[in-house]
Amino acid sequence: MGWTTVDHMPSHASIIIPAYNEETRIRGLLDTLSDPSIRGAYDVYVVCNGCTDRTRQVAEEYAGVLAVEIDGAGKHLALNEGDRLAGDVYPRLYCDADIRISPSSIVALVEALTTEEVKVAAPVVRYAVEESTWMVKMFFRALESPVITRWHSEHLVGRGLYGASRAARRRFESFPALFADDLFFDSQFGPTEKATPPDAIATVWVPVNLRQLIRGEVRVAEGNKQYRAAEWDEGVITDHVVTRHDRFELRLGDRITALRRWRRDLRGGDLVPVFVYLGIVAAARMSLAVKKLRGHQIHWR
Repeated sequence: MGWTTVDHMPSHASIIIPAYNEETRIRGLLDTLSDPSIRGAYDVYVVCNGCTDRTRQVAEEYAGVLAVEIDGAGKHLALNEGDRLAGDVYPRLYCDADIRISPSSIVALVEALTTEEVKVAAPVVRYAVEESTWMVKMFFRALESPVITRWHSEHLVGRGLYGASRAARRRFESFPALFADDLFFDSQFGPTEKATPPDAIATVWVPVNLRQLIRGEVRVAEGNKQYRAAEWDEGVITDHVVTRHDRFELRLGDRITALRRWRRDLRGGDLVPVFVYLGIVAAARMSLAVKKLRGHQIHWR
């Protein structure tokens, strides 16, 4: 384990980083968490699940970081192990290993969650599309259109980071074996329990080319499919607050219906990005169906 004892006041929060083969991208986040302005203020756990690279060794280079390795490959296993390690230290943040975020943004999220109330939070997202192809840029530009931002502004998914106050984390026992851990997490809370501090901003890595994007969207489609199936399995989704009508329906037909309903909000400059977005989502769903017919397994670490 890469734990170095640091003399400091009791931790203000615990931060869990599930990681699968992230040795080339995890340094950015760990550099932030090691910044002198916040170093030692939080308990940081990197949970490597099924890694075949040097992710653990890289994490162990950082003082004050506990890096552990578990045998099972699966993000939910890493999240649950992180919860076990973090114990009773709250608020709690769950961070993807490849996000980029400033120390001040971490502080803003922790402050928003330092409450006795049920409160969850996530940062504002910036997509790092600078090196991406035109199609990929159009896809992520669509996420900034009113048609889609209306839903995203009400939910904490796809941001690479989310967190909970102590009372909020009591809402569910553990993370189920689903790809869409953020969708599961988000489903446990109502609109008034969610916050997006404007001074908390995270940069999310995105695919460089169309092939990578569709591969990722295939995993997203599988995660959404798993989630919808799990809604009907007693004990898997403990959904006390959010009704089905409040959720974003992920089928292509529902998105087209939404476009018709929100046509007044669709700006001229959004037309191309939104239709590129719909086309890529449709292609990913078709690819998923073909893979299923061929008996291929979809993996998401």
